[in-house]
Amino acid sequence: MAATQYTLPPMSLTSLDHDFRRADIEFHGVDHAEASYEARVFLNNPTADDQTERTADQGYAGSFHIFGHGGCFGDEGHCEINGPRRRYDPRPEHPLTPATKRVIATGAVRRAVAQGDQVVVTIVPIVTSATDRCDMTNVLKFQRLKIVTYR
Repeated sequence: MAATQYTLPPMSLTSLDHDFRRADIEFHGVDHAEASYEARVFLNNPTADDQTERTADQGYAGSFHIFGHGGCFGDEGHCEINGPRRRYDPRPEHPLTPATKRVIATGAVRRAVAQGDQVVVTIVPIVTSATDRCDMTNVLKFQRLKIVTYR
């Protein structure tokens, strides 16, 4: 069974500063509790899949990697993250606190801006390791994505 690829609804590029030196695609709240995978990011290629070449012509922007935990092996509640931490709490975060991942995608974002006022982002997860406790269909789980530019 192949992992689900994710094609997001078109995002507006009109609010971006078009005179940028660098552009990043940021993924916030990435779940890393289950499988390990590479997440390949494509712009304006909604048909991208695991066989799509990683080239500028195909809209390839870059990738990020998740070293997953393989699912929960503890008792019920073992892997639950208990609420937000206090601002100056010195203890380490829970090991399953959602991650932030960044793909430096300057060239790909420049090409997308040249193509129009909107961009379609497609993410293709390539599973590299998993256990029977992992959801192999919905591998990539994240809360939000944003494109950030820097002068």
